[in-house]
Amino acid sequence: MAFSGDIPLFVALALLAGIVVTLLLRPLRAIGGTPADRGESEVALYRDQLAEIVRDVDRGVIGEAEAEAARVEVSRRLLAADEMRQEAARRGEAADPRWRKGMAAVLALGVPLVALAIYLQEGSPGLPDRPIAARLAAPADTLPVEALVVRIERRLKAQPDDLQGWELIAPTYLRLGRYDDAAGAWTRAMILDGATAERLAARGEARVLAAEGRVTAGARADFEKAVALDAVEPRAQYFLGLADYDDGRRDAALGRWKALLAEAPEDAAWTAAVEARIAAVEAEAAGK
Repeated sequence: MAFSGDIPLFVALALLAGIVVTLLLRPLRAIGGTPADRGESEVALYRDQLAEIVRDVDRGVIGEAEAEAARVEVSRRLLAADEMRQEAARRGEAADPRWRKGMAAVLALGVPLVALAIYLQEGSPGLPDRPIAARLAAPADTLPVEALVVRIERRLKAQPDDLQGWELIAPTYLRLGRYDDAAGAWTRAMILDGATAERLAARGEARVLAAEGRVTAGARADFEKAVALDAVEPRAQYFLGLADYDDGRRDAALGRWKALLAEAPEDAAWTAAVEARIAAVEAEAAGK
């Protein structure tokens, strides 16, 4: 076998092997705390990042398009961190520095040698794709949000009483345009932990989006129940105003939206959208 023409390929493979080993060694360098503890910290970190995105939008630092892109990416990382936290909690692993050092040595020496041996023996660009199950078994932080959703769906199928899982996946469904699934996830969360104004309003919003912006009877019932629990729940009041407007009750819609603005916190991210809606409806009324 002649290798002279393959030297650039081997160099590239060596670089790739080095990158892989570096990535594999990263978690082994972590000192202190269990994997579950670190998972909790990461989940809290990504929740803080989502809140920071909202604050940046309020301050005008970033636009809505950039904010939405950032929310999708942070949500992907949040789902990945929660997946790893759940797995670590089930295993009940504890940090062991001696185990880390031994595993680091094995990986640093063994991975490149084994990878090279397998490639020389079996390597072929014509190998078939891996099955979906194998792809989903990849580390959570390397998966796209759609694959993470599939993995969490499988977890929820096995653990249907995982409230946090349903509350994590519901808004992700919404961002992916899976509105009926989002409504179903919020329903499941309410079955497990009861109806709150926020959950009802979130399910109602998903139903409106599923109906292409129309406030259906089911969505309206959700919003009415939400305001019965919290009279200033913003999404519920906004969509109830939209239902009033669609029914031809323009003054009722304007009154509801203006009352909502009057009760809005100073840093509320949604006030600009409500003000724009009020301005549009008033301009429409003035033009008639």
